[in-house]
Amino acid sequence: MRIKVIGGGLSGCEAALQLAAAGHEVVLHEMRPNRQTPAHRTSRLAELVCSNSFKGLGLTSAHGLFKAELQRAGSKLLPLAFAARVPAGESLAIDREVFSDQVESAISAEAGITLSREEVTEIRPDEWTLVATGPLSSEALTESLLALIGSKRLFFFDSIAPVVEADSLDWDKLYLKNRWDKGDIPDFVNCPMNREEYDAFVSGLRHADTVEPKPFEKGELFEGCLPIEEMAKRGEETLRYGPMRPIGLMDPRNGKVPYAVVQLRAENAQKTLYNLVGFQTRLKWGTQKQLFSLIPGLAKASFVRYGAMHRNTFLHSPSVLDGALRIPGTRVFCAGQLTGAEGYTEAVGTGLYAASMLVAAMRGDSGFRWPENTCLGALVKHLTSPNPDFQPMNFNFGLLPKIPGIGKTGRKEAQIAACLAQWESFRPWSA
Repeated sequence: MRIKVIGGGLSGCEAALQLAAAGHEVVLHEMRPNRQTPAHRTSRLAELVCSNSFKGLGLTSAHGLFKAELQRAGSKLLPLAFAARVPAGESLAIDREVFSDQVESAISAEAGITLSREEVTEIRPDEWTLVATGPLSSEALTESLLALIGSKRLFFFDSIAPVVEADSLDWDKLYLKNRWDKGDIPDFVNCPMNREEYDAFVSGLRHADTVEPKPFEKGELFEGCLPIEEMAKRGEETLRYGPMRPIGLMDPRNGKVPYAVVQLRAENAQKTLYNLVGFQTRLKWGTQKQLFSLIPGLAKASFVRYGAMHRNTFLHSPSVLDGALRIPGTRVFCAGQLTGAEGYTEAVGTGLYAASMLVAAMRGDSGFRWPENTCLGALVKHLTSPNPDFQPMNFNFGLLPKIPGIGKTGRKEAQIAACLAQWESFRPWSA
């Protein structure tokens, strides 16, 4: 039976590959390049428009545990992300272009998938459909979706960090080091600041010109991806406890920990491009050039991409989706950032989850469930449980169920053990 997957991002591509591997005929719809979005730059599938990092890998980190779970679940995209990996300490950072090319190759090689580059403007409730259009859905599709669920549109603003050319950096003022020297090779470039430099930089951010939202747009910023200038306005020390935190980054040239540090992370395997870690922004481009040039080592930096800001749309999932990420009473499932699952790993995970639930529904298995004390089960429970103040959320340990009899000390270790133990008895659907 044919299944329509709308959206060629991370969640849509993961879902399409899972559904095809399970023996179903899939039509994957991606409107680019015929219709572009405010944030995408290419027509590639699975294009990453924000950071190039999938975050941590260690099992003691929330995203590391989540990725380990998805690997056990048979994710199709995570192996491609690892194949496109660029050095970033204990984090999974990838070369965007290599990753997108590999995803496109995987989609093209799958006989069960037909790729359509036409915009979908209508969602039919009686057709098996998986909507994974992400936070930048087209107006026509969004209106059709909203008509189906009878809900008002919700949205918030998300922002993108700038990228500079490696050859334009003043390497005499920089040093290579991973925080706490984790990893065999120092992958991050560090721009150290003294107190005077930091104060001048923060003052500039707090008084800088920004691109303001249009009158009809609400300025609801996602806490997990605040613009750098918004963080600066929250207090003079906010950045030193956030993206410019110097702890664990001793300068090997003088044996001292700087007052503040700006970190750069490789954008590609050749390390010809670097992004400013945590420096998502809505500053005007000229202001970005002026202010970011104050950072040691970036005085003559050549910016290949300035930071930008765009409106992200998401559903009020607790009121419009059930525990299968399905719109009740229809054959329509949703996945990715559209559901309020914020983050790359979360997009891949919900794509896998929604695909598995759609297949279960097609075979009439209404009892199929992911255990709640798995990462994905806990995330979906958060997305679909009653919550009048619902906002987009990354996966975190706070979403996992508390273990009876375990206090604050040892709670995380117990949650990790319980999560891993689920895989001894539970296996999601597989091809």
